[in-house]
Amino acid sequence: MNHELHPAPIPERVRQIDELPGPPGIPLLGNALQINPSKAHQQFERWAAEHGSPYRLKIGPKQIVVWADHRVANQLLRSRPDAFRRGGRISEVLDEMRIGGLFAAEGVAWLSQRKLVMQALNVTHFPGFYPTLQTIALRLHARLTRLCKEGREVDMLHELTGFTVDAVCALAFGTDPNTLEQGPDRIQRQLQRIFPMFMKRLLAPVPYWRWFRLPQDRALDSALDEVHAYVRTLIDGARAQMQRHPDRPPANLLQSMLAAGAAASTSGDERHPFPDAAISANVLTLLLAGEDTTAHSLAWTIFHLCGDPALQDELAEQAREVMGRDAVCSDYQLLQQFDLFEATVTEAQRLNPVVAMLSFTPTSATVVDDVALPPDCIVYIVSRPDMADASNFHDPERFDPHRWLERRHGAAHEPRAFLQFGAGPRVCPGRHLAVVQMRLVLSTILNSFHMDLACTPESIEEMNAFTVMPSRMPVRLRPRH
Repeated sequence: MNHELHPAPIPERVRQIDELPGPPGIPLLGNALQINPSKAHQQFERWAAEHGSPYRLKIGPKQIVVWADHRVANQLLRSRPDAFRRGGRISEVLDEMRIGGLFAAEGVAWLSQRKLVMQALNVTHFPGFYPTLQTIALRLHARLTRLCKEGREVDMLHELTGFTVDAVCALAFGTDPNTLEQGPDRIQRQLQRIFPMFMKRLLAPVPYWRWFRLPQDRALDSALDEVHAYVRTLIDGARAQMQRHPDRPPANLLQSMLAAGAAASTSGDERHPFPDAAISANVLTLLLAGEDTTAHSLAWTIFHLCGDPALQDELAEQAREVMGRDAVCSDYQLLQQFDLFEATVTEAQRLNPVVAMLSFTPTSATVVDDVALPPDCIVYIVSRPDMADASNFHDPERFDPHRWLERRHGAAHEPRAFLQFGAGPRVCPGRHLAVVQMRLVLSTILNSFHMDLACTPESIEEMNAFTVMPSRMPVRLRPRH
C-alpha cells in the first residue's frame, strides 16, 4: 500500500479558530479547570465525540485546536520539523527539567542527536545485545515461577516495569540495576515522580512555577537534583572506563554519546555539540520513555489476554513450537517467528493507546484542513477515536490481533490510523527495541503460564502520566506444563 501523502487541496473557505465548536470555558482560564491531567486524554476524546473534529479549546490565553483524524495527524507528523514542532510547552517544560534530549530538541540540535541515538538503537546491534535481554527475561521467568508456586497475586505492572528498567539500563549504560529482584532503588522512585508533574505543568493555564514554588514543585526540584546527580556519576564512570580502554569501541549508548562529544570538541565542530547536559538529558529520556511505553503496552496486552483464554492457548502453542522446553527464547533470530505476539501488542495498543495524544505547534501561520492556525496556537491529535472507527477497522470494538496479519476481503483495515510510534522524520527511534522486548516477554510468560485477571476489568482505570498506564494489573498465574 502506498502511504505517501499528496498535497491537500486548498479549501474554498478558511475557518478561524473562534468559528469552531467547542466546550464553553470561563474568563481568563478558559477550559483549564475542566481538565484533570491524569484523565486529560479521556476528556479530549469525550469532547471530540460531542463537538466533532476539529474543535477548539482555550487553556489560559492559549488557543487550542483538537483533531480526531489520522489523516491530519499524518500530515503534521510528516511536516516536522520544518512546518511544525512539538506542541505547546512540551519542549520548554522538559528543558526546564533538564530531561529534554532528542525528544524535545528541534532544528540542528535534533538532527545531530537523532543520528547518534538512531545509530545506538540500530536493529543490527540487537543480536549482540540479545544475551543481556535473555538474562533479564530468565530473571523475570524465575520470579513469576516462584510467585505462581506460592499462589500469590502478581502485580504485573510492577514486574513488567522492572523488566524494562533493567533492559533499558543495560543497553544505555552497561549497568544492570536488577530492579526485578531488588525492587526500585531511590533513583527509580524519584523518576516515578517526574512524568505526573510534567503532565500537570503541560496543562496548567499559566507557568506559575517560574514565579513561585508549591510543595509539589519543591519535591520535583529535589527529585530532579538527585536524578541528575546520579546521571553525572554514570557519565563520570563511563568516561573513566573509556580512558582506561581508549582502543575499545563504545559499549553502550552513553559511551557512544561521550565519544561523539569528544570528537566534536576535538574537531572544533560547533554545529553538532554534545555537552554533558545534552548527554544527561538523552540518558533520562531513554530511562523515562523507554521504560514506560514498553511496560505499559505490555500491561494493557495482558489485560486483554486475560479475557481471551483461547488466544492465550494459541500463543502458547506457537511459543512451544519455537522454544521447546526453554523458559526463554534461546536465539534472537527465533523471535522473528513471533509475529502474532507483536500483533497482539499492536491490537492492545489500538484499543488502549499508551500514546493517546499528540501535540504540535506551527512554525508559521498556516492552514490545516480548512482551519487557519496562527504560529502561537497548539494542535492536539487524539489517536483513539480513529482507531475505534468502523470505517478504519472492521468490528473495531473486538480484540482481534489476527487483523494485523490477515488481509480480509472487504474488511476495513487502515494501518495509517495506528499512530503509536509516530510517523515521518520523528518516528520513535526505540520502536525496534520495544518490539524485541514485547515478543520476548510475552513468549516467556505464555510458554509457561495461564493468566487470569485478579480483579474486575471495570476496576482498572486509565491514568495519563504522559503515557497512558493502567491504574493496576493484578494477575493470577497457573502453570501451563
